[in-house]
Formats: sequence, C-alpha cells, structure tokens
Amino acid sequence: MAAGATGARIVFFGSHKQPSYVIETCTVPTNDSLKDGEILIKILMSTLCSSDIVNIDGKRELKPPCVLGHEGVGEVVLSKRFRNGLPAVCIGDRVVFTMCDACDSCDMCKSDLKECCLLKNKYGSTGLGAGTGLNGCFATYMVLKKGTEVVRVPHNVSDVVASPSNCALSTMVHAVSFAMANSKLKQSVAVIQGANLMGLYGCALLHEAGYKKVFCHDISCERLRLVPKFGGIPVLVAKEYDSRNTHNIEEGTADVVIDVSRQWDVIPYALHALCHRGIYVFVGTTHAEDASINIDTILSKCITIRGIQGYKSLHLQNAMDFLSKTVDKYPYESLISSPFSLQDFHMAVALARTKRYNRTAVRPQQFFTE
Repeated sequence: MAAGATGARIVFFGSHKQPSYVIETCTVPTNDSLKDGEILIKILMSTLCSSDIVNIDGKRELKPPCVLGHEGVGEVVLSKRFRNGLPAVCIGDRVVFTMCDACDSCDMCKSDLKECCLLKNKYGSTGLGAGTGLNGCFATYMVLKKGTEVVRVPHNVSDVVASPSNCALSTMVHAVSFAMANSKLKQSVAVIQGANLMGLYGCALLHEAGYKKVFCHDISCERLRLVPKFGGIPVLVAKEYDSRNTHNIEEGTADVVIDVSRQWDVIPYALHALCHRGIYVFVGTTHAEDASINIDTILSKCITIRGIQGYKSLHLQNAMDFLSKTVDKYPYESLISSPFSLQDFHMAVALARTKRYNRTAVRPQQFFTE
C-alpha cells in the first residue's frame, strides 16, 4: 500500500455530544508502521449489532472517542504475523476475527480462557489512543492486534453472511457446544427463549446437532415468522411467562434451555420445562433487572446453569465451517439488510433501531466508490 493512503472511519464521541459521531478521513498504516503480529484488513462488510445501538445511546461505558463496530469481514492488505516462520495469512485472504484481543500473559490466558482475558480490548469500544485508531469495523480499514485470532472465510460464504459470525453465531456455537459436551441425556428436546439473531442461529445449530424438537419462544409474531426456516418450532408466549402454561412442552421434558432473551420473567418457565439433570444456558450480555430464582427446583432437578459471554477461536472456526456447510440450507442473507455506505451511517442506525432486520449492514468501501 502506498504511503499516506487515505481511509475513512466513524468516530463516536459520546452520547452526550452533538453530534455523537462523525465520519472522518484518516491515514491508513503502512507496512513499516505495523507492529509485529498485526494485520491490516480492508473492511468489506460490517453489521450493526444491538450492542452498537446500546453504545450509541450511552447505556454502556466506553472509552470515547472510539471507532464503532465489532462485527465485520475483511480482506488482508498487509500482515506482520507469522507462525512457525511462515505467513499466518496471505494478502487477499478474506477473514473474520475474534471480537477482542488477548494478552497471552494474564492468569485467564494461561489457563486457556483467552475469551476471559483480564487485559483484553474489544473492537468497537476501545479509545483511539490504543494503537492505530483503526480499531472498529465502521471504517474502510482496520488493524487487528497481535492477540486477535483470525479465521479464513470459505469461498461459498458471502461477505454479508460472514459479517455477524464473530458475534452472535460464534457465541451460540459456544453455548451449543457446552450443552452437547455436558449433557448426559438423549438430546431430543431443546428450548430457545428469544427469536433474535442468536435464537435463530441456535435453532439451526441445535437442529443440525440432531435435536428432534427445537422450540423457540418469543412474544413477537414477526420474529417467530423466521423460526421454521431455521429448523425451529415457533411458540408465541404472553409478555409474562406463566410456569403453569407448558406452551406445548410437558413439564420436565426439555434436555436443554438456552436463554437469549435477557429477561428474568422467562426463568420460572425454563425451570419448569427442564428435565432432571437438564442444562440451562444464559447467553449474551446482561439481563434487564434483578429477580429471585427458585433454588429448590434447581437442586431437586440437579440442573446445570452456565452463563456464556464470548467464545474461543475454535468456536469462530466452527462457526465458519457451519456456515459453509449450511449456507444453501438456511436463508442467512434474509436476516441482514442491504448495505449502507459510511456517508449514510445515520440511516443505517435509524433502520437498526426499527429492528426490521436482525442486522443492518454497512459497506465501508462505498465511501470511495460512490
């Protein structure tokens, strides 16, 4: 790449600022300015996660100014990463990457828990001063730090399908892998609470894993409309769960329940539906409010409860393999909007707020082509 090449990025200054974010031009790093282990990628496609909207609304602590966006697929432009003396990636490779880097030196990293690294920096929320200032996906270029794992995108997986894989899909791969590895049961009935993007991915993953019935619960008919297309059985529920209402599942017949709804009022029903030694997995970020949980039911049924946030690089690789295997079976592209340019980022944010699509796409390179 020629010295002094120009790129563009969306810089977020904080929800209290007016405007809260702007589009800026910036200088793209050269090979000489990259550090050992770093990779420069050209962002081909990025997507707005619900947490991006949370960040824009100021409901989560960030380190502004920062470049937003942690979901994306890119093309390798420059690389100073080697493995056993050979290039770890090749120029022109399409890659996805872990949402955070890892230090490889803290107690978590040394215990093979890199997803829990104590010193990790998450893309899309780290300040501009941390590195090159290209540490978010809503930019034409991005620098992946040394501790960031990368996975090649299969040829049959499009940019728009690959873009959200390093967030919702990889996290659900982690959740389903945990359930499969720790269940001693026949694995015939599963329940997913929430028909958002993670819920739809979960339906497909559990269906492909061999579960005979995968029920997906939600309060929205519109969200449930997509569930059968991803191997699930839609179940419309009231806004408040009633543990006496089995919603087509008899008490104690679910082998695993995966909650992606982030609502406390769904817990009593999950405990009602789970069988003896069933597994209850909470996936995502935080729940809406505090509430009590029936410990007696957990003890009497010997239920395993696990919270999952993040994933290992293996889960990202498995996510790419899963997409490659099932891309012609499930309508992944229907979950994502047509892409916006960086100039129209405000329009992308507005569409994302409507929740018409599970993800709103942004194609940063359109900044220089329109």
